[in-house]
Parts: sequence; C-alpha cells; structure tokens
Amino acid sequence: MNLIFNDINMKPLRLPKRIAALFVLLFSVSFLSAQSLTVEAPQIVARNEVFKVVFSTNTDVESFSRPAISGATVLAGPIPQTFHSTSFVNGKRSESYQFSYIYTLQASELGKVKISPASVVIKGKTYSSKSVTIEVVAAQKNNSGNQGQAYSGDPFDDFFNDGSPSGNGHGTITASDLFLKLSLNKTRVVKGEAIVAVLKLYVNPGIGVSGFEDIKFPVFNGFWSQEIQTPQTVNFSRENYHNKIYNSAVLRKYVLIPQQSGNIKIGTSELVCQLRIGSSGGGNSIFDDFFDHYQTVKKRVVTSPIMVHVLPLPSGAPASFKGGVGHFSMKASLSRDSVRAHEAASVNVVISGEGNLNLIEKPDLRFPADFESYDVKTNNNFNSGIKGSSGSKSFEYPFIPRSKGNFVIPPVIFSYYDVEAKRYRTIASDSLRFKVTKGDDSTAGPVIQGIDKKDVATLGNDIRYIVTASPHLVRRGAMFVAGWLFYMIIILIMILYLFTNALFLRMIKLRGDVRRTKNRKANKIAGARLRKAKSFMKDNDMPQFYEELHKALLGYVSDKLSIQFADMQRETIQEILQEKGVSSESIKAFTDLLDICEMERYSPKAEEGAMGTIYEKAIDVISNLENKL
Repeated sequence: MNLIFNDINMKPLRLPKRIAALFVLLFSVSFLSAQSLTVEAPQIVARNEVFKVVFSTNTDVESFSRPAISGATVLAGPIPQTFHSTSFVNGKRSESYQFSYIYTLQASELGKVKISPASVVIKGKTYSSKSVTIEVVAAQKNNSGNQGQAYSGDPFDDFFNDGSPSGNGHGTITASDLFLKLSLNKTRVVKGEAIVAVLKLYVNPGIGVSGFEDIKFPVFNGFWSQEIQTPQTVNFSRENYHNKIYNSAVLRKYVLIPQQSGNIKIGTSELVCQLRIGSSGGGNSIFDDFFDHYQTVKKRVVTSPIMVHVLPLPSGAPASFKGGVGHFSMKASLSRDSVRAHEAASVNVVISGEGNLNLIEKPDLRFPADFESYDVKTNNNFNSGIKGSSGSKSFEYPFIPRSKGNFVIPPVIFSYYDVEAKRYRTIASDSLRFKVTKGDDSTAGPVIQGIDKKDVATLGNDIRYIVTASPHLVRRGAMFVAGWLFYMIIILIMILYLFTNALFLRMIKLRGDVRRTKNRKANKIAGARLRKAKSFMKDNDMPQFYEELHKALLGYVSDKLSIQFADMQRETIQEILQEKGVSSESIKAFTDLLDICEMERYSPKAEEGAMGTIYEKAIDVISNLENKL
C-alpha cells in the first residue's frame, strides 16, 4: 500500500497505485533529465598563460573518459573534486552537490586550443560535454605590474610616470591600458536604417578597477534612439581586441535610427574609473615586507566622436510609402465577415518584419461611400534588436456601415524601402469582401437622406367623349365675358396663381435644402435616440446603451452643424463649435462625453451604475448646444 502524509494531522492518505506509479515515473524522468556534463573554459588566453578547464556534473560518476586536447600542454589533471553545501533559507533546507574534473593547461604557441568532448557514465548512462575551442594570442606587455591607468591628462598622471612623488617606481601607463570605446556596426546608412551602437570599457588585465562614477552617456542628436541593453552591474569578460587580451564590459547597447540625411556627429561619452594602485615595502613595520599597500586613484576616460554618413532615401517613393525602412510583410483582415447595418466593425492591418517598425505610419484605407470611419488605433508588438525593431505593428480601422448589401474594401497598399535590395518594394493585401444585413433603422446614424418619393396622385378623370349633337342655345342677356365680374375673377386668379407658385417654389427649395431640413430635425432625432438609449439602460444593456448614446451625440452635431461624415473629426467639430460661439466648457463637456462613450463601448468591464449619470450628462450637453446654436 502506498502512503503519503498530510502536513496538518499526520494521518496517512491512501493513493491509488496508478497515481503513485505516475509520481515515481515523473520523479525519475526529472532526475534523469537533470543529469548533464558541462565544461567551463576561457574563450581566449595569452601565450604561455596557465589556465584551467573544468568538467562538472551534479552527481557522482561511475567512470570518466578523457577528452583529446591539442594546442596546449597538460600540466595537471584530470583532478577530481567534490563540492557539497547545505543552506537554510526561511526555515527551508536546500542542498547543492557538484562533482568536477579539473585540467590545468598551458598554451605555448599562438593559434587555437581544441578540446574534444569528454564523457561520464552515471547509473549506466553516458553523458557527453560540448567541444571547446580556445584562442591563443600574444601576451600583452603590462607596464604597471598588477595595476595601471590610461592617459587622460588628469593631475593624477604624475603617479604613473617614472619617479612619481610617492616613490613607488611605477612604469608609464599608455592609453591602450584603459579606454572607453563606442562601436557602431555601420557608419554609412540610408535615412531610417537601423544602427547598433555598443559602449564598452576595455581594461588591461593587470589593472584593478574598483568602481565607477560621473558617467556621461552619449547624446544621439539627429537619431531616434533606444537602449536595448542596460546592465545593472558591470561584468567583465575576456576579449581579443587588436590581438591583445582585455577585460571588457558592455555599459550600454543602443539601436539608432537616423531621422535626417547628411553627416551626423555622435559626441563623446565619458566616465571616471576608480583604480587601485599598489606599492610594496618602504614602511617601518616588519610586516611591510609581507603585505601590499594600495591607494585609490580616479581616472577619467573619454570616447572619440564618431561621424555617421546618412544618405537620403532615393527619389521616386510610391504614394503608399509610409516611412518604413527594412523588410516587411502585411496582412489585412476583418473583425467580422458579416455585420448588420449600423453596427460597429473594424479592419485590422498588421505589418510584420524587421526595421523601423516604431516609425511606420498607418497605411491608407478606403471605405465605401456610405460607411462611417473613426480614428485608427495602433498597437505595437515588437522588440528592438540588432536589426532595429523586430515583430509586428497593427492598425485597427473602426467603421459602421449604414446600408445593407455586399461590399468590397479595396486592397491595402503599403510600400517600404528594402535596404538589402536598395529599392522600394510595394506589397498589397487581398480585397476584403463582406456582407451587411438589414439593421434597425431607428439606430441609424446621421446620414444624408434623399427626398422622400411619393406616388403620383390622379388629379382628374379620364378624357370624356366629345358631344356631336347640335347644342340648344338660349339667350340669357349680356355676356359674362365683358362684365366687371369677369375681370375681377381674372385678377383674383392671377393673384392666387402667383401666391401658389411662390409657395410651391419655397416648398421645393426647402425640400431640396437637406442641410436645413436636418438642422430643424436635429433635436427631434437626438431625442428619439436618447429615448432608445434609455430603454437599453433599463435593460442593463451597456454596450447598446453607449453605442446609441454615441450615435445621438455625433448625429446631433452632424445635423445641427451640417458636417459631412468625411469631415467628422474631433478637431473639425471643435473649430465649428468655436466659430458658432459655443463656450470652451460646453465643447469640452461634449468631447469628454464622446471619449467616455467610445471607451465604454469597447471596454470589457464597464461600470453599471454610471449609465444613469452619463445619460443625464448627454441630455445636458445636447440642451446646452441647442440653446447656443
């Protein structure tokens, strides 16, 4: 029977055999997967330098197969070594175990030391390490013994000359012992092409650096810049620089994108290094012969300025060029394939690739004539690296269709400059086809409607037959045509004709003046939409409530100010309201309410209790505008 104890009452809990077996299997797999043989070795050494190569694993081994070593002499090894430690953190005990084989080597010739994989057997299974290649370079002359300093013109330079005031007898330290360098992966680019800049500190291995202060990083005027590596601690590693061994440390790494053409100068960067200067003997104590004395000296190092040659982009850029430089692909899609009239949807355009993604502007997108479009939303999903920004940048184009039918949105066209091919490339998405079904006309936004058409009414009867019989004439006295009543009736008919004609002309003019008609009906239409929004509020339908309220606000302004939907931008509304004499407080209240409606429409969690307050604000805003317009 398999048992496991509960931590609270220490009673045994019974587990099925299959579950217990699964635990054992998972433990065995995790234990086996943890086994490996690692190798630690320097990447670069000096000629005749003695160095170590260590093969390690986290458990005892049954046997060890030695690696083949070429280009170096084995001074000692393999020497087995065991390291075991136990620690307690917050009452929890943790143990670590390491079993190692250590080689001590010396390379007497320039070139490379090659070490083949070693292998060990652990519980009957063989594990192998990776092969290692170590570069051997000429030993660097160290003029300062264990310590040193680069020349910078500071007053402390007297300490590094022969016959220094302290009488320590240090040799002269050249500028090659300690220097700061800003390196660019390229200095000749086109406008918008990414550059990687690395700020490094190089130190002679014989110089002891204890700290830094007064760091001034470079200023990249004329570039868009972003830090892509900002170490919190300075970690030195060996590096071969001009066939000399240095301890180097990366202080900062940047991505630069030039924003102008021409020769752009990158200024200097500097920092103050704190160096330990040592001396032996010279004291009165008998212990002076056994211990070294150190003093800290500050030394400033400065980078050299760098000139970057930025070429302008070639002429003849396509109209669809939006500033992209690099290599990109594009995809366009609809949020929904089928929508109802007067419902919101969106087109998503995603540009992916490598280059200056952060500086690319939105591509042009043309909607059908009776579609309402809104401000484009941008979403960045990229990281900065050695080739600029890598990832994707998406643009969301919200729209509302106002009539039913089958529609086609033309392909989105995007052009960019290909740095490798040195020419402009144009890519296009597929056409977007979708269907708009009939929606609720009462929720329709403010669109320009045509004059209502009416059936032609029959104004008289059909043509009668002509009477062919002889008429029966009777004399009735004086003729009516020559009397005064006849002329009076003629005059009245002419007056009535002129009045009726003027009235009909005015009606025709009013019917043709869609702008004025909409202006007179603006308040009435807004009231209907507010009542519709109130019904959604009672049903606690927040998305429909905020959408209807948004339509009421935009519809009222469109009807009242006679603004075409192609011009329904926030700046246009504010300018026209200011021209109409509306106060800035009323304009701000209107725009703030629009922002709330737009945000709540797409917000996954809107506040339920806020609908009543927002509804009252909408009534106040429309009432204030109605009084002032």
